[in-house]
Amino acid sequence: MSRPDPGTPAESKHRNGVGPGSKAVLLLNPAAGRRKWLRPAQISRARKELESAGMAVEIQEVGESREGSAVAREAVEQGVDLIIVCGGDGTINHVVQGMVPSHVPLAILPGGTANMLARELGLPLTIEKAARVIPTSIPRRISLGSAAGRLFISLAGIGFDARVVRNLNKRWKDSFGIGSYLMEGFVQLFFGPPNPFFSICANGKGQQVTYLCVSKSQHYGHVRVLPEADLFSDRFHVYAFQSQSRWRYLHYGGAILAGRKSSLPAFIEFPTQRIACEPISPEEGEIYFQVDGELAGRLPCSIEIVPDALTILAPRQQEHPLAGSDS
Repeated sequence: MSRPDPGTPAESKHRNGVGPGSKAVLLLNPAAGRRKWLRPAQISRARKELESAGMAVEIQEVGESREGSAVAREAVEQGVDLIIVCGGDGTINHVVQGMVPSHVPLAILPGGTANMLARELGLPLTIEKAARVIPTSIPRRISLGSAAGRLFISLAGIGFDARVVRNLNKRWKDSFGIGSYLMEGFVQLFFGPPNPFFSICANGKGQQVTYLCVSKSQHYGHVRVLPEADLFSDRFHVYAFQSQSRWRYLHYGGAILAGRKSSLPAFIEFPTQRIACEPISPEEGEIYFQVDGELAGRLPCSIEIVPDALTILAPRQQEHPLAGSDS
């Protein structure tokens, strides 16, 4: 069966949300996040919440590979009313690849390590409570980013954080969660090679940087660091480092967390809809990029806005979501 055209009457019902009688598929990554032994009971309670609202819910397990994309694409082709993802930002990223350009809504149950998108949407950070808000949430059409053809919702990072993602020890991640990224970041910062320069070009201006973050999300991991970014806008907010100094990287990290970016030396930020990134010379070594916490490739690449790409369910009270809540 071919993928539904987003403009056909068959998909018009998705523009008005979901409710009683809706058919949903819940894509579960059982390997995502920590305390995995709790997941079966959490999913059972979440399913009861959704069924009590009159929704029919089918559960399918997906792995950490691109399998989620194929399963999501099949669900769209079969006419499902809603796709729910329980997993981390990487799992969500894979699923989204199979949903675009349909108007089938995406809903999130936070089951990962950082749960960046759930925080951005202002969702409760427990699976059962997040399920409870799905029936009253509203569909909102958003743009996505594309990095060398790989779609992303929240952000793309080039350089240092992609190297952290590439070298991250999975056992550390399972044991220490978000702390594993801090540990690997420390290892890469003080024992890894220097961060090489690469060139970027955006808004008609070229510059050389050693790290780049291209974001539609105010959150980076657990922390809200970019109040200028907006998930529901059609532009990125970009920031970049122009230094190789390891100590200055520490300074950057502390200042960004403290909300003092404007005082940083060799630091730039700006809005854009497209940015091209290229290595300067082969001697600098391979420079990688990540999207939504998933290693996605290496330079060169172009990153651009894909407008009107995805329908996402957002809590009704979150007109401009800022942060998730455990309550």
